[in-house]
Amino acid sequence: MLHALKGLNFGKSRMENLIKEEITDLMEYFEKTAGKPTEVGSNLTSSASSNIAALLFGKRLKYDDPKRVMLNSCLQEANKLYSQTSWLLFYPWVVKVMKFLHVGDVGGLFRVYDSMKEYVSIQIKEHEETLNETNIRDFIDGYLVEIHKRNDSAFCKPVLEDTAVGLLSAGSETVRLTLDWLMLTMAAYPDVQEKIQFEIDKVIPRGTLPAWRDRKKLPYIEATIMELMRWRTIIPLNILRYTLEDVEFHGYFIPKHAFVLSNLWAIHHNPQYWGEDAEKFRPERFLTEDGLRIKKSEYFIPFSIGQRSCPAVPLARMEIFLYFTSFLQKFNISLPEGETPDFDGELGIGLAPKPQKLILRKRN
Repeated sequence: MLHALKGLNFGKSRMENLIKEEITDLMEYFEKTAGKPTEVGSNLTSSASSNIAALLFGKRLKYDDPKRVMLNSCLQEANKLYSQTSWLLFYPWVVKVMKFLHVGDVGGLFRVYDSMKEYVSIQIKEHEETLNETNIRDFIDGYLVEIHKRNDSAFCKPVLEDTAVGLLSAGSETVRLTLDWLMLTMAAYPDVQEKIQFEIDKVIPRGTLPAWRDRKKLPYIEATIMELMRWRTIIPLNILRYTLEDVEFHGYFIPKHAFVLSNLWAIHHNPQYWGEDAEKFRPERFLTEDGLRIKKSEYFIPFSIGQRSCPAVPLARMEIFLYFTSFLQKFNISLPEGETPDFDGELGIGLAPKPQKLILRKRN
């Protein structure tokens, strides 16, 4: 997956332009809400999934495309079912039993995945019929070329189907959740929102969409995004790992065939690493004293760490920056009168904010 994503050069102009098209459509939709309270999250799901679809299938699906409507419905249903089955993270053997019997929420979850795999399978077939190995259009093309190159049973179409569905679900939802939290946080912290808008207006001409290259001139925005990722860690418990042999690590013995679950939330909220105000939202902790540069920390690991960290980090970072900066350039975000923000999350695919309506008013 890493090899294919790097080969696509998705950090370059084509992917950025597709994301900007998606952002423009989404902002036009929010303009029509005319400052009325609206739920942002569901619209973000559709938008973020379209970007992953472009990466996988080489084309962006329009808002009213029946295929896009179907995929979004599956993603929303999967996230709902994930929130009802997250306790199974601690009992992986139960999942096998429930999957085999196709019962409970786990059965529903696998039925949703089967629908998504069916769609991906059709896309793979279409790609096979038009494949040109000298012109790799997208992730599916890249993977099909690897299947042809290798005499390896691990590289096959069923694995490609699973990988594509995994990218669609995890890649869409984690970006959506980060943006959902950022919007809510801006409504709750108008002073931070004002600083961000001041920085944007100073660097980007009004009427010009932000570009990925602009991030180097917008350290306060970068720091705000990083602080949100730390403060509301989107994946608070990392994906399960599994030991293939006995291991001794820093004096701890971990036996063969053990499940290993790392607690990223604990790392991101440890006062030893972040100070006594670790529970507070404070973007300045990621800035140098003069406020001009990003200050990095080895304890900031929202995408996990090491060789098994998230393979799509460059794409996720670009999406989050472009969406967030574009929205703050165009809108003032606030809570409906008399409402207070609820920052207690609900665990599904990731940590989700509870559904809350926000007001997006076009800036003068």
